[in-house]
Amino acid sequence: MSADAWSPRLSFCDAWDRDLAENGPAALFLIDPDGELRLSADRSRDAWRHAPGPHEKAPCHCLMRDGATGHVHYVLSTSPTLVLKHPRLQATRYPDQDAALAALAALGRPALSPG
Repeated sequence: MSADAWSPRLSFCDAWDRDLAENGPAALFLIDPDGELRLSADRSRDAWRHAPGPHEKAPCHCLMRDGATGHVHYVLSTSPTLVLKHPRLQATRYPDQDAALAALAALGRPALSPG
């Protein structure tokens, strides 16, 4: 599957992250300060603790809301089963990256949602 299938609008920060998305285990990628997708190893590890798998491999474009703060951020998960449930985060899945990013933009800056 090409990188465009994973992230048509946002680029990966480097070839290593793109290869991880395409060929690595289920993982979470967040937007870094440069506006590019970067592996979030700590959040991926935490997600695996709550959803140990096995995980199907397919792009999943989500907004993740922190239950304590209401802060919302975009997440590219390389598996929809990795973001099914988490005790502190609520995931809203979108059909594609554009829909997820449009929903995020509609929340304003900072992106907050009361629930």
